[in-house]
Amino acid sequence: MRRVVHLIVVFCSAAAPILSHAAETVDFSRDIQPLLEQHCSACHGGEERNGSLSFEDRTTVFSEADSGRKAIIPGKSAESELIRRVRSTHEEEQMPPEGDRLSEAEIALLSRWIDAGANWPQSSSPSTSTVVETDHWSFQPLANSQPPEVADPNWSQHEIDRFLQKARAENGLAPTELASPEVLIRRASYDLTGLPPSPDEVKRFVAAAEKEGTEKAFATLVDDLLSRPTYGERWGRHWMDWVRYADTAGDNSDFPIPQAYLYRNYIIESFNQELPYNRFLTEQIAGDLLPADTLEQRNRQTIATGYLAMSRRFGSLVERYPWHLTIEDTIDNIGRTMLGLTISCARCHDHKFDPISTRDYYGIYGILASTRYPFPGIELFKTQMDLVPLLSDEKVAEVMKPHQEQTDKLKAELEKILAECEQKAQDNAAKAPTASVAEQRKMSGELDRMLIKARRAGEALAKHLKSLPDMPTAYAVQDAIPVNARVQIKGEPDRPGAEVPRKFPDVLGGHKLPNDIAASSSGRLQLAEWITSPENPLTARVIVNRIWQRHFGTGLVPSASDFGLRGEEPTHPELLDWLAAEFIRSGWSIKHLHRLIMNSRTYQLASSDVPQNLASDPGNHFYWKFNRQRLDAESIRDTLLLISGKLEAGMPEEPHPFPEMKKWTYTQHHPFKDSYDSNRRSVYLMTKRLTVQPYFQTFDGADPNVCTSDRDQSVTALQALYFVNDEFLHQQASEYGKQLAASKGTDRERLLTAFETILCRTPTPQELSLLEDHLAAVRKATDKEKEAEQLAWASVTRSLFRLNEFLYID
Repeated sequence: MRRVVHLIVVFCSAAAPILSHAAETVDFSRDIQPLLEQHCSACHGGEERNGSLSFEDRTTVFSEADSGRKAIIPGKSAESELIRRVRSTHEEEQMPPEGDRLSEAEIALLSRWIDAGANWPQSSSPSTSTVVETDHWSFQPLANSQPPEVADPNWSQHEIDRFLQKARAENGLAPTELASPEVLIRRASYDLTGLPPSPDEVKRFVAAAEKEGTEKAFATLVDDLLSRPTYGERWGRHWMDWVRYADTAGDNSDFPIPQAYLYRNYIIESFNQELPYNRFLTEQIAGDLLPADTLEQRNRQTIATGYLAMSRRFGSLVERYPWHLTIEDTIDNIGRTMLGLTISCARCHDHKFDPISTRDYYGIYGILASTRYPFPGIELFKTQMDLVPLLSDEKVAEVMKPHQEQTDKLKAELEKILAECEQKAQDNAAKAPTASVAEQRKMSGELDRMLIKARRAGEALAKHLKSLPDMPTAYAVQDAIPVNARVQIKGEPDRPGAEVPRKFPDVLGGHKLPNDIAASSSGRLQLAEWITSPENPLTARVIVNRIWQRHFGTGLVPSASDFGLRGEEPTHPELLDWLAAEFIRSGWSIKHLHRLIMNSRTYQLASSDVPQNLASDPGNHFYWKFNRQRLDAESIRDTLLLISGKLEAGMPEEPHPFPEMKKWTYTQHHPFKDSYDSNRRSVYLMTKRLTVQPYFQTFDGADPNVCTSDRDQSVTALQALYFVNDEFLHQQASEYGKQLAASKGTDRERLLTAFETILCRTPTPQELSLLEDHLAAVRKATDKEKEAEQLAWASVTRSLFRLNEFLYID
């Protein structure tokens, strides 16, 4: 894949005096070029090409700019945008926008030059075919890096270890010792399942490590953990962080999405079934466009496009529904999650730092504008629309037969009025700069009347849709009428500019959709194929880095969602590229990556410090130890439920108990705020976009409105108070306390069980003695003799929950 950026050559030319005689021939180099350099090149020259226009590149000057107009039309100064802008006094149109404006004599000179044919010698501008390859690391092809040789035989057996040990040796760093089997099984279990191992599992692993060696026993353990259903729940939650999963739409009433859980289940099942990552992405972007042998397969692939449908919604009026913001949210998440690029920064202007232009943005925008998103309902349209039925086409036709004609009629009427409103808004925006105040009021009044008409049409359609028979549906996308997008000047949809063919960013090839595909399809399938191409250097790097980050606490690229010029460079670039290439060679297998990373000695190091290493590498950039990590919010809650015996395992078969759609009355001032308690794993809890549960705020849960690259690991007073006062924690401690009180054996035997269950290790003699004293003190202080045992053991349980050792992974 060719990666190119235009080479800009800055002119250095002496200013020439304005012609004193009108009859004298206007010379470009002497008269025009100095004017352009003085007044225009700051924004339209060098590295700045605002509006895709550079006065140092003659081709752009005579081509259509982002505004949809040509700066210079030879022989027609009155129609040339350059002359219109330098004469304008409107604050949003005048050029230059501020500072030294052109004099009347200078404007007259430009006009004469244009009317005379706008002669611009080829030699005065670089050829647009002159290109250079961008040198930023993330846009380069994957390097053919190979694990280096190392002197220490202990670190020469595993490829990852050889990369890191070479770097450690070069920096004079000696790795710490390996972690104990008890530490390793707890680390791996939380890493892959989000749950602690049972006491019996710990004992079996310790015995296996002693018998056959830790290395072999640990490899077997990793395989076992990867085969469990809890693996998909754990790593599905990570994916949900990145794609900002929620069960509500995010509009100002935060309408619920009862069908969202189907996409959540798809994610979890895909991880458990080891769906290749390239296929996983393809199904989420274009699953509905892939062939399917059965209705079940078709439905599964349709549900996968819930990823696109999950994009956040805004506003409350059907007649002014800001679809452009939903599409921007989609582009932003595709860019950050899959490519590590902030593509949406180019919505209003060329990206200020990365080689991504406004036209790149609208090239992708057109693909999504050719896609029909489901409508979740809003304050003044309180019902869903355009969801995808999960029945055969024949069954859908049968169910809809009595209602289809009226449905189509009402939809067509609303779409027609909305199209007229859109055109009127664009016309008003175009006339506004030169219109008088009275004319602007008149235009605004006309548009308002049209919008009211659209609202009434929307109300009629919503009322009809509520009367339709229920059928199973997916919150998913479909192809719509294929269109190319037009640049939105300053990101405003009522100010359309040049039409942009559907395409991919120039820095990564700039491929356009073939004409036959562009005429018949949105291009989503081609977008998925471009993203998942082995030639695309970003996709594999980004996901490999994310997986590394979740295992070690930090990525090889610390800015996990920004591989652009403002992101951080990889700490170990050769290792990153080797892992990415190995990932592709393995068939894009995420489980293969887990095995590769976790079976390295580097992953199995203890978290203990080495004083001399702390002095030279306090951030542990060379992985001389394992980074201690706090349990995330889900793991804390799930562990409490597991220990108490209240955790309901498995995937729930039913959706969340949302109110019946016909009863939805949510508004901006009374948004959806319901909450549904459950003893299921946290990944199955209902997630709202606008009102996050306090528990997840306290323990740094994911923000369901944006791609959450990594979870914070804050330490706050609220967290400490939670472990002291929270009712849920006290309930789980009481339940486990009852079990301990009812169990047979001595106090010491029960304390051993509590330690092994909660901390996954045996206590020291000193710890046993302290807790025995604590038991005696609580029993003595309790008046209720019958409840004394349960209260005492619940107190012991809470004491163990409050330990840092419970809250952190070593």
